[in-house]
Amino acid sequence: MKRDGAEALLRKELGREDNVRVGRLYGKRRPLKAATFSLVLLACLAASLVLVLSLLHARTLELAKARIAASNTAMTLANQASSSFNVADTVLVSLVDKIEADGWNELNVDRLRTLMAKQMAHLPALQGLFVYDETGRWIANSSGRKFDGRNNSDRAYFQYHKHSRDRGVHIGAPIIGRTSGVWVLPVSRRVEHPDGRFAGVALATVRIEFYRRIYEGLDLGPGGQVLMALNDGTLLLRAPFDARELGRDIASSGVFLPQIRQGFATRTTEIEIDGKARIHSHARIGVYPVGITLLQDRDAVLAGWRHAAMFAGLVMLVLVVGLLLLGRRVVRQVALRDLLEGELMSTKANLETANAALSTMAYIDGLTELFNRRYHDLALQREVGRSSRNGASIAMLMLDIDFFKKYNDRYGHQAGDVALKAVAQAIQRGLRRSGDLAARYGGEEFVVILPDTDLAGARECQEPSRTGDQSPAIAHEDAPLGVVTVSVGLCAAVPASADDGPDLVAQADAALYRAKAAGRNCSAS
Repeated sequence: MKRDGAEALLRKELGREDNVRVGRLYGKRRPLKAATFSLVLLACLAASLVLVLSLLHARTLELAKARIAASNTAMTLANQASSSFNVADTVLVSLVDKIEADGWNELNVDRLRTLMAKQMAHLPALQGLFVYDETGRWIANSSGRKFDGRNNSDRAYFQYHKHSRDRGVHIGAPIIGRTSGVWVLPVSRRVEHPDGRFAGVALATVRIEFYRRIYEGLDLGPGGQVLMALNDGTLLLRAPFDARELGRDIASSGVFLPQIRQGFATRTTEIEIDGKARIHSHARIGVYPVGITLLQDRDAVLAGWRHAAMFAGLVMLVLVVGLLLLGRRVVRQVALRDLLEGELMSTKANLETANAALSTMAYIDGLTELFNRRYHDLALQREVGRSSRNGASIAMLMLDIDFFKKYNDRYGHQAGDVALKAVAQAIQRGLRRSGDLAARYGGEEFVVILPDTDLAGARECQEPSRTGDQSPAIAHEDAPLGVVTVSVGLCAAVPASADDGPDLVAQADAALYRAKAAGRNCSAS
């Protein structure tokens, strides 16, 4: 269109030649040519400037994207490590409690061996579980074998607990296991006599190979590294792996000093090490004095950008030469920019679609796979509004697992999670219509929205929801019936307005409390 317009303008100007004198027309052509050349030169300069700015902006975005990716990766690795340390510490707490309560008698030691062997079957990150007395003698281990005469009093973690009254978890430097012969991380707790004297150590060894396989599977580019280190500078693991590096003190290294200056806070920055700029991302591992550090060579991160920049610069050079030779190249440059803009808009649209998908995922409870409370609130407002407009009744069930705290105290939180999932599945199976909606309201509470349902219909629906359609019972020795049961609160109403949702929730909640007061394992309205 612009080319046709320019040609039409030129023809128009040439058409005036019949109406003006030849001398005046000639005089006007010279500044037109100069203006055209100036316009082309200005377009070249402007295009070059735009390219430079775009490349600089692209470089900034590439570094920002790399920093975000590094930060997310470090956080993910830290969460994974924290989870494995939490599991190990939870096992140690149970072992210490059992030992301090029951003592070292032979029967208790046999029970400890059995318990430790069972726990190891479900803990892939652990290499072994061990218990030593105050002299370092082996008392029990997860292998189920006896190692008479072996002694671990020379280990650093044993000496730490022997001379420290700290009852918290202790993570030590890497060691080679005396039963496995592989590198492990010792996670330990102090055992005490009733009078507070040192009684021994409970130890869980975490396999370094467990982390190594994960870390070496990451693509961090040339020179990329993953480090796990204690806050005192003791290196626990480095990927790429080198066994000679394990346990080395890196407190004074250029990698570790930024973490000290930042107070071991989770943070991503750019630092210079050995004359090379690097992206340095550190994430703290839960509450433990351990951190994950990612290092990436900034030059390697920008390698793709440099290739693209060189290619773009070459293209621009060709275009500039073409623009200087032929003004028509300006149009092609504009078309190219329009194309790039369209691609950017397409990329933006794809990102918006991906963000919409992530927003949808945010409405699902990760444990029970039911809708979460956020979605429940939106759905309740929508259904209450529809019912108020149609003059229809809407019912709600609020369910709560009876004696769930006692269940967690007896069986542990992992078993509690399994019970929550089973109850959630039972509730979901109890729904009869596609419009009925079940959600996890919070903790051990669930809620069911029943559109176009009165109180009688809610009563019919609550029984399969409460009993789980004859699903296998979950054992609960602290419950009156010896199995997990639920209490249900029912309510139904024709809402006057779309704002009556909270009142409906309050009525169901009050009915649930009446069901609890009536002895649990029942429903009330």
